[in-house]
Amino acid sequence: MGLMKKMEDYLDDFIRPDLIAVEMAADDKEQAIRQLASMLEAQGYVKETFIDAILEREKVFPTGLPTEDIQVALPHTDVEHCLKPGMAIGTLKKPVEFIEMGTLDRIVNVSMIFVLTITIPHDQVVWLARLATLFQKPGFLMYLKQLGDAQLFSNQLIEALRMEKE
Repeated sequence: MGLMKKMEDYLDDFIRPDLIAVEMAADDKEQAIRQLASMLEAQGYVKETFIDAILEREKVFPTGLPTEDIQVALPHTDVEHCLKPGMAIGTLKKPVEFIEMGTLDRIVNVSMIFVLTITIPHDQVVWLARLATLFQKPGFLMYLKQLGDAQLFSNQLIEALRMEKE
């Protein structure tokens, strides 16, 4: 309970509209991850080592999730590259290929990317589980993507995460 309470306290800093790119253009997963990770770096969420570290980790531990409606990816890396907890989110104009989490060869055509920066190792597992659970709700990801506005997206995601814990 203590960990969840603490995480709830920083939701508004964790999910911010200025870290959400709506209808982002990217030719491939590397370009998409670089764009989102650069947003985190510019806002002081991560060290300059973050971008290379997250791209290297993605090669070894893919993060694509074959969720219904819209497929997502949750790239993240070790806490040593992170300065404060947060998340950069991109909704893509056209899907890019990721490899499915837990495999080395299954392709997932991802339309939304959630790049996590976590400073406490255990929190990474908790956030991944929370987001994966939320993403399983029928129609939720489609609803978020269709909002087309970073502020609305942020508000609705925060609200859904708060409601999910009640």
